[in-house]
Amino acid sequence: MKINNEKINTDPVVPESVLNMYKIDGQENVYYEHYVKSKRLFESKIDHSEICKEDESLIIKTRNEILRQPKDQIIFYIIRALENSNIEIQRIGASLIKNVPKEQRKDLSILVYKKVIDDLNNKNIQIQRIAMNMIQFIPEDKQEQLREIVLEKIIDAFNSSNVDEWRIMAKKINFAPNREQDNLHEIVYGKVIDALNQDDLRIQRLAAVMVRYAPTTKQVELENLVKDKFELAKREGKSKEIIESPLYMKSEEGRNSTFSREIFSKTGSETTLLLGKQFRDNLIFRHIEESSFLAWKNAYESHINWLKAGFDYVPIEPMYSFHYDHNNKLVNVASGVLDINLEEWYAFSGNTFKNDLDKQKNKILDVLTGLSINHGHPNDSNFCLRFYRDKKGKVDINKIPKIYLIDFDKATKQ
Repeated sequence: MKINNEKINTDPVVPESVLNMYKIDGQENVYYEHYVKSKRLFESKIDHSEICKEDESLIIKTRNEILRQPKDQIIFYIIRALENSNIEIQRIGASLIKNVPKEQRKDLSILVYKKVIDDLNNKNIQIQRIAMNMIQFIPEDKQEQLREIVLEKIIDAFNSSNVDEWRIMAKKINFAPNREQDNLHEIVYGKVIDALNQDDLRIQRLAAVMVRYAPTTKQVELENLVKDKFELAKREGKSKEIIESPLYMKSEEGRNSTFSREIFSKTGSETTLLLGKQFRDNLIFRHIEESSFLAWKNAYESHINWLKAGFDYVPIEPMYSFHYDHNNKLVNVASGVLDINLEEWYAFSGNTFKNDLDKQKNKILDVLTGLSINHGHPNDSNFCLRFYRDKKGKVDINKIPKIYLIDFDKATKQ
């Protein structure tokens, strides 16, 4: 059935008290008004069967399908998962080999071994990162060879000029051969020093995150250097640069254009950055599976639950609008850009406001639990801050900011 969009009442009637909970400090528009219009159209399409409501993500669906099989059939479903082009699906298949009869595990382990080698040699560092996480599913007698490849990839990243890749690989040192790990920690120490000596505050922020992967005996020295950089930036009035979203680390060419975009792939979804001057720091597009979107949608709409938990705002990544893409069966969501993530803020600021922010973070997770929502990866890099601004947009870096949970691409509703 075709819907006549003109007959759908998309004019939102939302109380002012509710709208206030969706206001983002420093931004004139209230996303929720536009969101309600998208919501009504989306739900009308579901009601008229234009969209088939999906309650499970592809990863959850794959896992459940494998576990439902009788023992003599499960191997075929695991092989199908391992041969999938999506490394997250491969990872699910590898993690379930333990459910296969022992006499069948050897052949599956060999297949996983080959997949891990292929993925470690992928040019995409995010694919490499997940492949490293899959080494645990390989028999121990095969793991050492894979660790040698990991060592090569870490060294390749450290030899590049890409500080973000340094950060990613510094976190993977424990997957390298034991005999090399001390040396790699020393290399991290040198990389942090080099990065802190650069003028770019974004580079300094990434360096601060890497401090924990330097030798433990040298971390206090590095923390003091980071503190000096943070205080210097504050004295120089660079609050805006200190708290800028990490989304734009690699995006300079479109900064002053009217409309420019950049798509970067993640293992769970894709995100489109809008780099033009009227969009940058305001909107991005996330492209995610419908089941994860529905969990995000539920969390975002639950303003009563957030109010009861003591929040005077909705601490969930703000949505502006969304629509269902029938071609790729993903939901395209225009969402609001916030400030620095919690991981970088703690590392660069020396844990400023940590007690208060951790309490708020835990409250957010408690409310999600009460809503039967599992975010999937609620690490500190997926909690973003929003600092207060005055009427001229000047950032108040000395006032405790609001905290938001973002990136619901792995979210599930129980």
